[in-house]
Amino acid sequence: MSPNSDNQQSAAARHHDEGRAPSPIELPPGGADLLGFTAQADLVDFEMLTASAPLAPTLAQRIDVAMLAADQFARFERIADQLAAQDLVLVDTLEPYREALDAFARATRARTWDTCVLRALLVNGLRADFVAAIGDRLDDRIAALIEPGPTAWRITDFAGRSLSEALEADPTATGALSLYGRRFAAEAVGQIQRLVARQVEFTSLVARAADSDDAITSAGDELGVVSELLERLMVEHGKRLARLGLGT
Repeated sequence: MSPNSDNQQSAAARHHDEGRAPSPIELPPGGADLLGFTAQADLVDFEMLTASAPLAPTLAQRIDVAMLAADQFARFERIADQLAAQDLVLVDTLEPYREALDAFARATRARTWDTCVLRALLVNGLRADFVAAIGDRLDDRIAALIEPGPTAWRITDFAGRSLSEALEADPTATGALSLYGRRFAAEAVGQIQRLVARQVEFTSLVARAADSDDAITSAGDELGVVSELLERLMVEHGKRLARLGLGT
């Protein structure tokens, strides 16, 4: 099935679900923060995909990117609807994460098509690894809201194929893309560390969900678990670059 037909089906599914307001769910301490972080990340990813569309080398790819961006915004809307069901103000819930995620977007903004698709691959991979690390210990409905889902997999499939085509057309781009991958990791670590230092309940929820040994007894333990999680995420990031032929 072509990317266009996949995207058309997802658009139809969104239309079918319109008007179905979600019911409130019981959020643990930090639950609203996790949803706010995820929604802000979805919003930034939508903006990055939209900005990359004019760089697409073909009209078909440009259309695909636009459809994928629409799917990404639909993910944002699902969390926005849930926050409304919780009587939470959308912008207030997202605001604590705006500065860090916008700074990350500025620092990793892609200027070429091959960098755009690499960024999409790396962002989706990082977010999938994060959710995999914490999702099993979250309430099922919260986990369902933050999981990457089919949209992320469609983006990854499209970006992977597009990157392969770009590298086949210009193998000399490998060096610049490898450097970009390292810069991406450094910026991700820096911004996550800033968030961890400021957002106490978010940090606590992530740490306790990532701590499979139930060994946390203090805020210091929470920071330690998050640091270990961040290290694991960066290891997986390095493996991802290596699989793409962009390792050091």
